[in-house]
Amino acid sequence: MSKLKQERCMQCRLILEECICRYIIPISTEHRLTLLTNKREEHILSNTGRLLRFMLENNALIYIGENGWEKKIEDEITRSKYTPVIFFPTSPDGQSVVEEMGKPLNIIVFDTNWSSARRWFYKLGAMKVKKIGLRKVPPSKYYLRKQSKKENLCTFQAVTSLLEELGTGSPGSPFTRMNEIFALWVKSLARERGLTIP
Repeated sequence: MSKLKQERCMQCRLILEECICRYIIPISTEHRLTLLTNKREEHILSNTGRLLRFMLENNALIYIGENGWEKKIEDEITRSKYTPVIFFPTSPDGQSVVEEMGKPLNIIVFDTNWSSARRWFYKLGAMKVKKIGLRKVPPSKYYLRKQSKKENLCTFQAVTSLLEELGTGSPGSPFTRMNEIFALWVKSLARERGLTIP
């Protein structure tokens, strides 16, 4: 085992002295989260989708390009308990779909860089699945990269913002705690990189 792996938590990927896993209590939401990603993302320390999966119980993970991935997406789309939607923060606001369909959403999210996310979005855009975005894009709290556009949020912040807009969260809700833990995680990685954050 390499020195790097020995010194890092395999879940949150922070150095062991700054591990935040003891603060994480997974929460259940009425809406389901289906993350589409690729194997490369699993090796990126600053991947926020992985952190999100540890904090939300009702989720699925699909690796694009892996054998049978198209069938797995079809299975998620046809879950009768949920209305499937493709979430892309820059899409038109579509939260009214919950009221229209009368059941929780299965939120399909692209957990990758923005270039790949756009490609996947257009590739899956032909599916007869509703597209939803954010009503309001909050300021990015992901200080580990330069934000090329205001709406280019990381996966974690985009999803928690959507769930709050859907009414799943409220002041003092578990999402408040999730965002606090996320801030600790970002600060730790920023310190490692010698970055100064607000």
